[in-house]
Amino acid sequence: MGKIFNRALSFTTGDALISDMILAASALLLTTTCGLPFLRSCRGRALTRLSLSFALGCVLLIISGIAGGLIGVDPVIPQAALLIICAAACGYELHKGMDIGRLDGDDLVVIGIAALYLIIGVVFFNRIAMWMSGDAVAHAELIRTLLDGGKLPVGLPRVGSYWEYYPKGFHHYAYLWARMFPVLDVIQVLPVVITSVTPLLLYSIVREMRAEAAMHAAVLATFLFPAHYSHLIWGGYPTATAEMLLVASVLSCIAEMRALPFMLLGALLAHARVLAIAIAVLSSWAAASNLRRFRRIHQQILLVSGVAAVALYLIPHPPDYLISVLSDRIQASDFVARWYPAILALLGSLVALLRDDRLDRMALSWAAAVIAVVLLADSGPLSFIGTPDRLLLELYLPLSILGALALARIDGDLRLRRAVHLSLIILGVISMMVVLESYAGSWGMPREDYEAIRWIQAQNLSDAVVVNLDETGAWIYPITGIRVARGRFTGGFSYSLPDMVIRDPNDPAALDAIENLGRRNVLVYVSSVSIRSPGYVPPFAEHHGPYPRVNMSFSPEHYDLIYDRGARIYRFR
Repeated sequence: MGKIFNRALSFTTGDALISDMILAASALLLTTTCGLPFLRSCRGRALTRLSLSFALGCVLLIISGIAGGLIGVDPVIPQAALLIICAAACGYELHKGMDIGRLDGDDLVVIGIAALYLIIGVVFFNRIAMWMSGDAVAHAELIRTLLDGGKLPVGLPRVGSYWEYYPKGFHHYAYLWARMFPVLDVIQVLPVVITSVTPLLLYSIVREMRAEAAMHAAVLATFLFPAHYSHLIWGGYPTATAEMLLVASVLSCIAEMRALPFMLLGALLAHARVLAIAIAVLSSWAAASNLRRFRRIHQQILLVSGVAAVALYLIPHPPDYLISVLSDRIQASDFVARWYPAILALLGSLVALLRDDRLDRMALSWAAAVIAVVLLADSGPLSFIGTPDRLLLELYLPLSILGALALARIDGDLRLRRAVHLSLIILGVISMMVVLESYAGSWGMPREDYEAIRWIQAQNLSDAVVVNLDETGAWIYPITGIRVARGRFTGGFSYSLPDMVIRDPNDPAALDAIENLGRRNVLVYVSSVSIRSPGYVPPFAEHHGPYPRVNMSFSPEHYDLIYDRGARIYRFR
């Protein structure tokens, strides 16, 4: 990991890291404050109430931001009003002697584990700046659109265009913080904050039912399953937000049922795909709980019938993705590397089947619901929800509980249990850093491009646009606010203009297209990746394509070279 930190040392200063930590602390404190007044009657423990308050506060900020946009006011106005009202309500309740309960030793240890994850994530992204392209820049562009006074349409899935129902809950939540901190800092920090809360919610679920397994579940969910922090790698910030609300939905059924509709609405606004999984999980849990009303022979008949029905369906409709994993050695090794902790979950499943209490049924039904959704998406009927590989990521949550049930069977004193926890944390931290490192070298934004974009920002150019020739240059818009040609939601350019410049920047048609933009400052940005490694194929290339092979014969007659430090920036004359 030191190689990455040394390579990217120039990305940050101590002040920048402190600013990111302040952002993380502010998001945790203020978001929790928004939800806490509404959970006064929550019958859960102190950490249950606090973690559920964060989830509810996130939903309320999303709803208020979207509502502001729908009525034509700046979303930050209702969000700020909500913050002020909730802060005043918390102050009043504290003055009256509101007691949220006490945090015991296990709670403090789990909070420390979440803090360790948060610090690792913030430091890592602070050091590498950000991924060079992909979904991260797309989400940053949406936040910048809100900052520029634009509106993000909010529609229902499968109704209207994809742009209308593209999940935007995360962006409205992030917009509040982007009004106070730079967009790049918000994109770096907020997803880490959100994913750090998810294991706290999972811990609270288990702790409300069986204390001895709760900390095991928190450790497994935080560090051992790469699916937890994979959202940070491929930029799945809406999915990570909806995943947090999925776990909060399950916790709401245990501690505060009145919060459940808000959690499900939040999941819809964050990412409807996860809402579908949440509905399946809650429905299967309700069905499993009601099985206690049947005699055991009836339970066995129902289970055998369900398994037979799934088998009869899958025989003529085989799951393509899972079969490809089993038939391809490279995919199989990658699959095992991501899901090796599931071995513990297999043992925990046996424990849960034999004991069959409330937590056991919940964990088994949760896992069964996710597996069923994945199989049905893989074989056809639910393919509209999402691809099976993405749906499968949500399986780590019940597997963490089942693995914890197996670890909880270890007999021994407190020191032995603490030694097991410490061993798992060390193993998890190492594996997390190895996974992040494996992408940082090939997917992290190069230092040269980061400095070039900052240089553009420092020029304070008026009436400027940038013709960026690849996706790394798309970061210019969210970081500087200057419109770019090759962005997802920036518009205003001929779709073919970047390709024309790539082929021949001196072609009369390309020169005419640039001149017709009618701007005082038209810049052409060529990233260090396109210059140093033309045709480079980054991770997730199936979604974004290789970097272009740029014709670098920019004629001095038409272009001035104004920046040449790895990346190149030309000004059109």
